[in-house]
Amino acid sequence: MSLSAQTLPVDQTKLYISIDGYSGSKAEVQGKPDNTRAIEELARATFPNATIRRVDVNTFPESLRYLEDSLLASHPNATWFGCFEEDYVLGPDYLAITAQLCSAAEPIDDIAIVAATGETLDPDKRDLEGIFPIGHLWAYFVRVAHVRERREDLEIFQQQMNGRPYWDRDKSALALVMASRGVFPVGVGNDHHRLNLAFKFNRIGVTTGLSYGEYIGAEGEHMTEKSFARFNFSPPTSIPFNISTVDFSAMVSDLRDQFRADFAKRLAERYVIPKIRAFSAQRGFQKLSRWRRSAELFGQAIRALF
Repeated sequence: MSLSAQTLPVDQTKLYISIDGYSGSKAEVQGKPDNTRAIEELARATFPNATIRRVDVNTFPESLRYLEDSLLASHPNATWFGCFEEDYVLGPDYLAITAQLCSAAEPIDDIAIVAATGETLDPDKRDLEGIFPIGHLWAYFVRVAHVRERREDLEIFQQQMNGRPYWDRDKSALALVMASRGVFPVGVGNDHHRLNLAFKFNRIGVTTGLSYGEYIGAEGEHMTEKSFARFNFSPPTSIPFNISTVDFSAMVSDLRDQFRADFAKRLAERYVIPKIRAFSAQRGFQKLSRWRRSAELFGQAIRALF
């Protein structure tokens, strides 16, 4: 509900709120209560002029694709769409900051996603002033041209879900079908898939290194209280944002290089390094010659990716 307390007013007639269903959700499987109707009532009371859609069956990410299609049909001349998850609390200046970032990025087609969450692709860049490649997509604006160019890939992703709930998706099958389309995944969650597609189309997603809001998703699809604490997400900053320090035309080349490097680092951390560690721990590995060990490790790295 932090959208209702922004210094940059929200035009409710352009606001779309999607409430996914309880039936088939992970919450239902875990025996948690169904709060979807209460959420809908709260949303309608807070945003009476918004378009609000609640479905009975848990269909994410199909519901998100439906939302994007509705936005494309209703606002054909829009250049950016904003997407906000319920577990990221926006600071009061969040929309004002991201509006400035959208304007600054407008002439740079390669920049397809902007945010001010501080959630950088490389965790070492968190809590630093500046602009960096983005990690999770909690509260962001996406260029409409990019939404259009990735639609076919998202449709195939949805088809591969084959009606299964998002939490019970076949991750191996999704990774294989994505790889067959030239998308090498750093993960097969919804956020990761969209970052994979940005990489495929040579686009860049960026965010501020400082967080102008707060992620509170300690319990959900991808997180537990224990893992939430381990990630050590950035708290809201008190440092004011200064758009005069952002020159995307001068930064875009370095940002592209950073995005590729951070993407490669994430791939290595997720796939290559665990594979190599497991292989090198095998009893017979140390008996091999130095040359043979190097060749075997290289082969394991290639197999981990392909």
